[in-house]
Amino acid sequence: MPHAMAQAASPPRDDHINHALDAMDQGFLWLDQNLLVRQHNRAYRRLLDIDGADQFVGEPYSALLAFLHTRGEFQDASEQENFVSGRLRALQAGEPYRIKRVRPNGVMLSVAAVPLAGGGYVYTYLDVTRESRALEEVQRTAKATVVAMANFAEHRDTDTGVHVLRVARLVGQIAQQLKANGEFPDIVDDAFVEQVRIASILHDVGKISSPDRILLKPGPLTDDERRTMMLHPAMGAQLLRQAHLMMGESSYLRIGADIALTHHEWYDGSGYPAGLAGEGIPLAGRICAIADVFDALMSRRPYKAPWTTERAVSHIAQQRGTQFDPAVTDAFVEVIRLREAVSLVQWTDSMSVGNAHIDEQHMILMDTINQLATAESQNDRPLVAMIIDELVSYASFHFYFEEQLMADAGYPDLEKHRRIHQGFSKWIADVREDFFHRRRTQVGARILHFLRDWLRNHILAEDQLYRGYLDQPK
Repeated sequence: MPHAMAQAASPPRDDHINHALDAMDQGFLWLDQNLLVRQHNRAYRRLLDIDGADQFVGEPYSALLAFLHTRGEFQDASEQENFVSGRLRALQAGEPYRIKRVRPNGVMLSVAAVPLAGGGYVYTYLDVTRESRALEEVQRTAKATVVAMANFAEHRDTDTGVHVLRVARLVGQIAQQLKANGEFPDIVDDAFVEQVRIASILHDVGKISSPDRILLKPGPLTDDERRTMMLHPAMGAQLLRQAHLMMGESSYLRIGADIALTHHEWYDGSGYPAGLAGEGIPLAGRICAIADVFDALMSRRPYKAPWTTERAVSHIAQQRGTQFDPAVTDAFVEVIRLREAVSLVQWTDSMSVGNAHIDEQHMILMDTINQLATAESQNDRPLVAMIIDELVSYASFHFYFEEQLMADAGYPDLEKHRRIHQGFSKWIADVREDFFHRRRTQVGARILHFLRDWLRNHILAEDQLYRGYLDQPK
């Protein structure tokens, strides 16, 4: 109905039409050729929290925009004068447009603006919150399934808990930076960034076929063991392609198969399993190659201690043009630089509990909180969402690991400590649900500061109480 109405020189204004407009589920706003507000209906006023039927009628649209802006309606908008003037310039161009935006109360609006033949505009507003939430729930379920598949293959190979989520986050950040840099414009768009972010979770699913004696070996691999280990990319790709055939078209599984097969290929052609080189390696595989190596270098393994960020970045930069794509390497270095932009909480020696594994896990939790603050400062909602999921998962892993150590050591106040962990786990899970269901763009400074203070105080107080009961890790 709104689109047909937009073809007229101007909407009719008799009482019957007014009643009909007020009966619509869609919000309706009419601007005349001078961009004055001529009419709005009941649904518009309800969706935008406008008080009266005549409020702003006869006034410039700029006054309505300024009112909404001052009230905080446009969450990520710039300074008011520039925002309003930018909106007016878009209208003066006389082009139709359609957008979706989230109100501060979490309602998702689908907004369409159609120019009238005689000048002016008709806006229609539709509440699509339910549909949007349903789609997001499907996406979250798909992601959870992907994570479960990946962790099933990964759990024997690492004690860092959420390696696959950290790799996926870094893959998404690198892809986003490539987009910002204007690299690979025929490939890298918003859809690619989202798809490669999730698909990369499956990069090592082929390790499910690798025997424990190789995955958990503390020393160097023999030639035969190395050849066995080098089979996992092809195995992972085969598993994902079979799943893709059964499911039908799935960008996650299709791109995931490419990543699984090629993330150990080298840019100069000396990698495995096929010795691909340059742009013969799918871009998704070239991105994941860097993210996977970086997280492996930064993580504890049976055969090595974790590296520092500086050492890991330096190593990857040295492999620019040999192991790694030069443009992808440059984007990675920029991402890591931006990660260091915000630091809410820092590790100090006084926080040590005398166990290297627990200390390392505490450092990872601190780094995750700092990166959440950085993502907030960049207004990057998908990245914030990834880090919240990562924080929930890693806290669960850390608490389980810590409680097992305390149980083995016979710590007498284990149940009290466990209840504290359970309380935090419930709180952070509630934060995540509020973020998703209200479609927030940020978690907010209050929650960030609570995370900072809770973790710091918990480590310096409660965690120090069990220190004397723990033996040093073997």
